[in-house]
Amino acid sequence: MTDKQKQLLLAFLGYDTGGIDGIWGPMSRRATEAFQKDYMETADGLFGPATEQRIREVISGGEPVKKQDFWGDIRFFCREEFRCTCGGRGCTGFPAEPAERLVRNAEAVRRHFGVPALVSSGVRCQLRNAELPGSAANSLHLRGKAMDFRVEGIDADTLCTYVKTLPDVDEAYAIDGSFVHMGVLKYEGGA
Repeated sequence: MTDKQKQLLLAFLGYDTGGIDGIWGPMSRRATEAFQKDYMETADGLFGPATEQRIREVISGGEPVKKQDFWGDIRFFCREEFRCTCGGRGCTGFPAEPAERLVRNAEAVRRHFGVPALVSSGVRCQLRNAELPGSAANSLHLRGKAMDFRVEGIDADTLCTYVKTLPDVDEAYAIDGSFVHMGVLKYEGGA
């Protein structure tokens, strides 16, 4: 089994590997350890034969995912708002899951300003990312760690100033007079 296949299986069960890129780094090891804590007696972060067997059993047996789903705590956003906008041309909508810290920060923005926020770009596949002018080839959107959004009635400078105060924000800048880019956890796991 390749590292990319291992990442796909972990991501399928909701464990954040930092992306499905075939690079087995600290986030993939943490995702493995989290899976092991939920489904196995030993949690060493190593994806060996026993872990492979257990993950196959969990998936094929239809066992419920034991990992806590943070979306249940989210009031103002839903997962679908972060879906890739390629329309199925490059992915099935979620080549990566939106990072929990990103979504929690979006919630904080919504609570702070007290008015709705509109996500214009959340998770992106490689195809969609390449189509957008000015997008970085290694964009945090590809790993579910960035979003572009606006808040009704709030200018981008005011919004950006607040976003920069939030936890784990590594990127925050105004795209235009209304929309802001927020990226989180850029350096987590060596990314």
